[in-house]
Amino acid sequence: MSFLGDHLEALERIAAFSVKLRGHEPGEWRAGEGFAQASCILCREELRVYSSFAQPDMDGPALDELCGVRAKSAA
Repeated sequence: MSFLGDHLEALERIAAFSVKLRGHEPGEWRAGEGFAQASCILCREELRVYSSFAQPDMDGPALDELCGVRAKSAA
């Protein structure tokens, strides 16, 4: 695997950990050119990671919000 591939894999693990703290259950990762994305299997909110030498990043609603399905079931 290339450096960027290894880097993307590490970002996927960090993003998955982060969304799990918000109650999400990330599904399978889908890779693109320099990025990967996954969706919560419960509420379908997405998260994306971007691999770049200059600015690795991650974003998406799953990183910003609690899982709506989990929140409803806990209430």
